[in-house]
Amino acid sequence: MLTLKRLIYILILILQAYGLSAQQGTYIPPDGQAWIFGNAPVALFGNMQQDGMLGSSPNALLYFLGQRWTNGNAASLPDESADGSSGTGGMFRFSSNNTLYGNTGQQRVFGAYSIAGGAGASFPNLELSNPAGLLLEDLSDLKVRNTLQFSRGHIYLNGWNLQVGHNGPGTITGYSDQRFVVTGTTMAGGFLYRAGLTAAAGRVVFPIGTAAGSYAPAAIEYHGAADRFRARVFDNIYRNATSGAPMQDSFIIKTWNIGHEQPGAAQTDVILQHMNATEMPVYATYRDSSYINRYAGSAWDHLPLLPFLPQNGNLTTQAMSEPATMHLRRFAALGPDEYFSKTVVLPVLQPPADFMLFDAWRVAYNQVHLEWATRREVNNRWFEIERRFEEDTGFTTIATVPTKAPGGNSSFRLDYTFPDPNSYDGWTYYRIKAVSYSGQVAYTGIKAVPPLIQVDVYPNPNLGQFKVGIRGIRTPMVLQLLNTWGQELRRYEVQVEGDVQVRELPAGVYFLVLYHKATQVVAYRYKVVVLGQQ
Repeated sequence: MLTLKRLIYILILILQAYGLSAQQGTYIPPDGQAWIFGNAPVALFGNMQQDGMLGSSPNALLYFLGQRWTNGNAASLPDESADGSSGTGGMFRFSSNNTLYGNTGQQRVFGAYSIAGGAGASFPNLELSNPAGLLLEDLSDLKVRNTLQFSRGHIYLNGWNLQVGHNGPGTITGYSDQRFVVTGTTMAGGFLYRAGLTAAAGRVVFPIGTAAGSYAPAAIEYHGAADRFRARVFDNIYRNATSGAPMQDSFIIKTWNIGHEQPGAAQTDVILQHMNATEMPVYATYRDSSYINRYAGSAWDHLPLLPFLPQNGNLTTQAMSEPATMHLRRFAALGPDEYFSKTVVLPVLQPPADFMLFDAWRVAYNQVHLEWATRREVNNRWFEIERRFEEDTGFTTIATVPTKAPGGNSSFRLDYTFPDPNSYDGWTYYRIKAVSYSGQVAYTGIKAVPPLIQVDVYPNPNLGQFKVGIRGIRTPMVLQLLNTWGQELRRYEVQVEGDVQVRELPAGVYFLVLYHKATQVVAYRYKVVVLGQQ
């Protein structure tokens, strides 16, 4: 039977002889067996279809330079041990530096392993040396029994899962904020699994992130019996962990999902690291008082005191290219599926708005004018207009007004107005509620708006003399007497509720117009008929 090394050599000779430009492949049939030894490296320049057995000895090195590696359902990649999985085995290096076909770009792997079933093919060791990265193909997980080494590029889970370790957590080397496992930006991302965590394993790092430029690793120190842990991270933090409104102003824009499989309680230290660029302004301001918070069934928990001080991020094998912050929190036990993020100690949280003015008054029989101003806003999302009629028992939100603050943050005066089409014939009460992205709120005081302005003219018709009774005004107003041509005959300034006496008008038809002095908005019109003079 041909060794794989000899098979590759023959393939290269064929390609050179016929001058083919299309990328060729290597195939190991279901009954085929090949072995890689440590005396010389082997290179595969084309795609790999591995349906048989491809074994490797310690120090063996296989360069995979093709675009797609596919393990079949019956494939195996044993090592030198008797059971084929507990030994060291060789290294499978995925690289795009293909001297025959040029740079292959992003590579793909169909690992043919099932996390759920715990069965399928697994690589003894895998090295990624491809700047474009390695993508897990659909419908298959990937398992590396011993060492996963990052030299260049990212591993993209593409919604599937990667396990490192067999009877123990294995080893991951070379990771940094430039090389890690990308679990995805959404809640549907895949997990990185580490097998066999115990106290003896110490701190086990999960070098994960949501995208190529967004490193957010986790680490676990577990003090129970051997257990398999998993971790992923996605962008944003939601009120109900995986649903509800985003919570941003005092958080970072990351949520970690961490779980394990064995029942029972055991002390577990959770270490989470984030890039400082993912912090919202309030969080960044009070980073020194930040901590890991946990979703506890129905809400995110809040701590009155810091369990551990934040530190500069060091979950990396080389210097970070950008600043990062790391936190630790100790738990007596973890549930099988937990969600974590980071926030700051509650006393330092700022209200979304600092109100400096709020007023409301009726400008017409069917409209109330509201205006307010803020001197400072902190990650404010919007304002809610709340109204209560005289016979109501509580306030109702009738509208929302978006903030004018850039990004929800300002340190200067901002003015707002809102017209409410209100023709209610009774007292109306208003207040403004500012709402932040995390759900924090701040209220103004309550303003009372009286009933409709009432204007009574008596007698009408009349003989040139009548009274105008005005009720319900709150601001200075002007009463005009106009003829049918719209010419102003008389003007009265009205400061408070009361009566206006009009005398000595000749016979004719007249119009009374009542308007607000400050805004010129008309509040009332009334027709008056004078039959003659007394």
